Amino acid sequence: MQISPWIKNAIRIIAFLLVLLLAVLLTGHYLMPHSNRYLSGYTAGGILGENFDTIDVLVMGDSNAAQGISPMEWYTQNGVTGYTYGSGWLSVYNIYYRLKSIYEEQSPKVVVLCTDTVYSKKGNETYLQSAIGDIADELLPLLRFHDNWKELTLSNLLEQHDYSWRDLNKGYTPITDVAACMNTTYMYDDGSGSEYIPMEVRFYMDRIVRLCEEHGSALVLVTMPATSWNHARHLGILEYAEEYDLPYIDYNLTDWEPGIEWKTDTPDGGSHLNVLGARKVTAALGSYLMANYDLPDHRGEAGYEEWDADALTYTQNMQELVAKNQENADYQLSVLGESVQN
Repeated sequence: MQISPWIKNAIRIIAFLLVLLLAVLLTGHYLMPHSNRYLSGYTAGGILGENFDTIDVLVMGDSNAAQGISPMEWYTQNGVTGYTYGSGWLSVYNIYYRLKSIYEEQSPKVVVLCTDTVYSKKGNETYLQSAIGDIADELLPLLRFHDNWKELTLSNLLEQHDYSWRDLNKGYTPITDVAACMNTTYMYDDGSGSEYIPMEVRFYMDRIVRLCEEHGSALVLVTMPATSWNHARHLGILEYAEEYDLPYIDYNLTDWEPGIEWKTDTPDGGSHLNVLGARKVTAALGSYLMANYDLPDHRGEAGYEEWDADALTYTQNMQELVAKNQENADYQLSVLGESVQN
């Protein structure tokens, strides 16, 4: 039986596309970082080095989360294991696919979604452009890791990836700099109502909600203290939380305020938190989690020896960081005092 020319052409096109897709996927595999230390910016990739099913609380967010929530505080105080998977400009789209991947190795009892990502997009991009770019990066590693070709050599081309590195701080990035924030009225209600959650973002938030339900994780929405937030955005997230019956904590509101001192607890004028601010938010969130969820104490438990050792080193390191941060804070206050007098 003779095959018509259009069928032959269709077969050629399909074959070409399949070969192209295979080439893209293979190239993306070889361009992936050889160590999870550099997999996702900050230290988010360290979660891949943790033993299976050892993370009870998983925090997902952007740089506000990475610099603002220190899970090892929970372990040292209550024996609760946690990890902050945060990275600069991490979007809701990124978070969905990363969470889906994390579920292959971890079964967190609670997932904390930091809401700064809901209204975040890069530069002058539209939300649609941001969605297309981030989703493509997640589905095609070649796009996400294309710059890594500079690191490839004949000796490491076929080198096996080693994703066993563990982060002592469990994804938290401590910052000891201090730069005062003088805008403490950023949450003023101007009467504009709630800020609309873009359709693209909402679609992926819905997917995150369903993903957590499928894996039996409680989902908690949390807004980190930051001057980039406002009352309209708070209302937008509140409406979403009420629609899905999700707990929502906004640490920018008086009802939830963890005691942030904006003159000393931020390294950059209010965009993020330093060590002093992060300890306050971490303690407040930890108290909420312990009061509302059944989270086990793993201290001294078989299989968590590395966590016990990490806790000792973390405590020593944190004492030094707090002292350094406090020194910088005292200097900042002295400068502000001099400026007032002058």
